[in-house]
Amino acid sequence: MEKLNCAQIISRYLLSSPVFSDNKLHPKRRSAVMMLISDSPSGAQVLLCKRASHLRHHPSQLCFPGGKQEREDPTLEHTALRELHEELNIPAKHVEVIGRLPEISTLGEIVITPYLAYLKPGTLWQIDQNEVDTAFFISFATLCDKTNWHTLPIERAKSTLHFEVLPTQHGLLWGATERIINQFINQLGLSS
Repeated sequence: MEKLNCAQIISRYLLSSPVFSDNKLHPKRRSAVMMLISDSPSGAQVLLCKRASHLRHHPSQLCFPGGKQEREDPTLEHTALRELHEELNIPAKHVEVIGRLPEISTLGEIVITPYLAYLKPGTLWQIDQNEVDTAFFISFATLCDKTNWHTLPIERAKSTLHFEVLPTQHGLLWGATERIINQFINQLGLSS
């Protein structure tokens, strides 16, 4: 697959028709995340975090910056921007929010609303070690290449679930983050 830059990804996103369900569910918990894209000499890249290993929920999992909606958050976009600042010390002025992506539900009955955003050039971050072990970029081309992904069977409640996983230098990318990424890649017609 050709290496796309952020402008090309954003153009494809704006020309695609994201499918938003009329979710009538009233989840116990809502959260929002930021899928941040940035340009590099080898094409667009996506910023991911590795959750702190001491966290009670999802320790050491790879994810997008984000978290649960608080009562004081006026919108889910605000939630995602607030969490981005808390986790990586990236203020909203360094991010251009492009738009919302379709929501996903987790096995734990959390509804996640992802946002696509452009991380402005030269933006630096500083992780909050209470929440994040590390933050790193992965190339968009790597994410789009289906040969990099593998199916992992996991036993849960006497049945076998199959998850798509991508090995990275920081662990396996899977779960809700994988679903958001692959849903986005399919939306843009970039699956190879």
